[in-house]
Amino acid sequence: KKSRHVFGLDFSITTIKQPPPADSRLPSGRLFHAAAVISDAMYIFGGTVDNNIRSGEMYRFQFSCYPKCTLHEDYGRLWENRQFSDLEFVLGEKEERVRGHTAIVTARCKWLKKKIIQARERLKQKSKQDIEDEGHATCQKDGIGGNVKLCRLQPLLEVPIREAEAQPFEVLMQFLYTDKIKYPRKGHVQDVLLIMDVYKLALNFKLSRLEQLCLQYIEASVDLQNVLIVCENANKLQLDQLKEHCLNFVVKESHFNQVIMMKEFEHLSSSLIVEIVRRKQQPPVRTHSDQPLDIGTSLIQDMKAYLEGAGTEFCDIILLLDGHPRPAHKAILAARSSYFEAMFRSFMPEDGQVNISIGEMVPSKQAFESMLRYIYYGEVNMPPEDSLYLFAAPYYYGFSNNRLQAYCKQNLEMNVTVENVLQILEAADKTQALDMKRHCLHIIVHQFTKV
Repeated sequence: KKSRHVFGLDFSITTIKQPPPADSRLPSGRLFHAAAVISDAMYIFGGTVDNNIRSGEMYRFQFSCYPKCTLHEDYGRLWENRQFSDLEFVLGEKEERVRGHTAIVTARCKWLKKKIIQARERLKQKSKQDIEDEGHATCQKDGIGGNVKLCRLQPLLEVPIREAEAQPFEVLMQFLYTDKIKYPRKGHVQDVLLIMDVYKLALNFKLSRLEQLCLQYIEASVDLQNVLIVCENANKLQLDQLKEHCLNFVVKESHFNQVIMMKEFEHLSSSLIVEIVRRKQQPPVRTHSDQPLDIGTSLIQDMKAYLEGAGTEFCDIILLLDGHPRPAHKAILAARSSYFEAMFRSFMPEDGQVNISIGEMVPSKQAFESMLRYIYYGEVNMPPEDSLYLFAAPYYYGFSNNRLQAYCKQNLEMNVTVENVLQILEAADKTQALDMKRHCLHIIVHQFTKV
C-alpha cells in the first residue's frame, strides 16, 4: 500500500550517531544499498541482503587523509610574484613587457623555447662583440654542459614575440605555470574574445592542452547575444573549428529566425552572410574523425621530462652532494622550497654552488634524486630506504606542507621486507631513526636465515 504521508526533518536539532567500530569486518553482499561521503569517511547503509530481508546495518570506510599536492599552487605563486624572473617577453607593436622564468617556459612550450634559445644566441654574439670592442671579458665559462655563468646582476634576457599582445599572453603564461586558466565571466563578449585570442596563441605555439581548455570555454559561452560577434572574430582570426561551431549554432531551427532579425546580422561581412544562408539551405554532411584527440602534455609530465634531461642546457645552479655536482634550476627550487627561496634571495653563493644536506645528515644519491623528483613534479613514490633520509626534508627545506613526510612514513610502514631490510637498517643507523632501526633488527633476528 502506498503512503501519502510527508515527513520533515529539522536538521538544526537532528544528531547523527557514529556507528561503532566493526573491527575491519567486510559488509556482506547486498543489493540496492546507498552510500554517503561525510568529511574523511564513506558510510554504506540500507539495501537488502536478499530479496526479502532489509539491512539495518551501517558501515564506515575511513579514507586515507594525506596532505594535498601543492605543485600547481607553488608554481602559480612563482608566476604571480615574478620573483627570480630571468627573462622578459617584448610583446606586439606596443612592445609591452611580461616577465617570466626560463625554466618553466622552456619546460612547457617548445615554440617559446626556440625563441629563448635564439635570444640567448643573439645576446652571446653581442657579448662577444662587446668583448672584442672593449677588450675585456664580461662573462666566463663555468665548465658544466658548456653553459655560460652569468654575472650576479645579469639583466633580464629580452625575448621579442611580435605575434602576441600582453593580455592574452599573460593568460597563456598562467597556463604554463599552473596547467589551468582562470575562466572569466561566462558569455560576456569581451571575455570570450579574450579567450579567442588565447586560443589563437595556443594554436600558434602548439599548446594542445590549452587549445582544448579555450575551446571548452568558448563553445560553452556562445549564445544568441554573442554568436555573431564570436563568429565574425573567428572568421577574421581564421579559427575554422570555432567558426564551424558558430555557424552550426546559428542555423539551428530554434535560433535561426532570432539571429537573422538582430541588428548585428546587418553588419556582418557579405561573405559570412552568404555562408550562413547556404549552410541553412544545404547543411554539410557531418563526418566523424577517427583521429584520437591530442590533449597535449601536463605540467607534471613536462617537469618530469625537464628533470630527466630536457632542461640540462638551462641549468643555472649547481647542487653539490658529497662533492658530486648536480645541475638544477633556481626558479623551480625557489618555487617549491622556502629554504632555497631565502638562500637565492639573500644569500646567493658567489660560485653558484649549494651543498646539499638534511640537517647534519647527507642523503644518499638515490634519496637525493627522489627529493628532486618531488620538488620538480611532486613524485612521492620512492624506494623504502630513501624514505628514511627524506622523512625530515619537508621541515628542513620548508616545503608547502608535509605531504612528502606522510608518504615516507607510509612507505616505511608497509614496505620493509627481507629483501630490503639491510638497506633500510643502514639508512636508519645513518639517520639515527632508532624505532625503525629496532624494527629492522627485529625482522633480521626472526628471519635470520632468509636475510
